[in-house]
Amino acid sequence: MTNLTSTLKLQHLFISNLLEAAQWIGVEQLDAQRKLRAAKIHLLAHFKLEDTLLYPVLFEAAEKNAELKYTLQFLEKDMAGVAKEVMSFFEQFHIGGTHHHTTQDIGNILFLLQTRIRREEDTLFAEFDKLKAATRTMVAVQIPDSRSSVWASSHSIYHM
Repeated sequence: MTNLTSTLKLQHLFISNLLEAAQWIGVEQLDAQRKLRAAKIHLLAHFKLEDTLLYPVLFEAAEKNAELKYTLQFLEKDMAGVAKEVMSFFEQFHIGGTHHHTTQDIGNILFLLQTRIRREEDTLFAEFDKLKAATRTMVAVQIPDSRSSVWASSHSIYHM
């Protein structure tokens, strides 16, 4: 697992935990409302991280991999729907200082996000990790063994 996918998985867990805690506490409680605001902030930062570091690598690889391209297209449509629902929930959470959502609404949003998270982690993160491992292998093959190079250099000095 790469550092990026590990970080993204931890963020998934953190955001889910915030939503679960808000649901458990009850949306009418001030602490739950704070957790929902924190979940929104962390979710937006998470989306930005995925959009800048994860998806560009996957879309580039999809140019040469039809199966990955299909998967990305499917999940992109799915994410558009999920993002719209989730952001609508957060935008409407406090309108005019009154609460408009129920604990069940949080449960629905949590279900949408967790379903999306499973799809993303099971398919895209695994693919990203394979791509990064392949890149590291290619770079490692191109770098000469430093012990051999040092030995060859030192050996040639003594035989001049």
